[in-house]
Amino acid sequence: MNENFTPQPTQSSAHPFADQLARHGVPESIWPYLTHNGVGELVEKLQIVFTEFSPQRLSATMPVAGNTQVYGILHGGASAALAETLGSMAAALHGAGTSQPVGVDLNITHHKAGRSGVVTAQCTPVHLGARSTCHEIIISNDAGQRIATARITNMLLPLDR
Repeated sequence: MNENFTPQPTQSSAHPFADQLARHGVPESIWPYLTHNGVGELVEKLQIVFTEFSPQRLSATMPVAGNTQVYGILHGGASAALAETLGSMAAALHGAGTSQPVGVDLNITHHKAGRSGVVTAQCTPVHLGARSTCHEIIISNDAGQRIATARITNMLLPLDR
């Protein structure tokens, strides 16, 4: 896996979610682990695109437009879903196909409203254990200002093979 993943326009028609995974910036080396659900329907709806993909750092973007609440600002639930997506994917990378991450705790603090453009989330590990992981996710606006900080803890369940 490349530490600084840059999406390439490659296609593999053998994978049932090839178009979706390529569109969302998931490196082909990860595709074998995503044959049942791809990136999931919520990632599609929120338009999350991965921009960096490694066990030590995941990054992704999400547009504010289409993910707003009644006052026209970024919905806190959308921010939480972005954070959980990155934290769970990072836990899955740590499990390296031997375990399934299950979120047991997610908290998020909203510092500033996301009003327009694109938000960027950066996920880094706090703890990488054999049975659990903890990741911090920082979400920033186009100006680089922090708009939210999240932390997720995942339990790693053995895969049923």
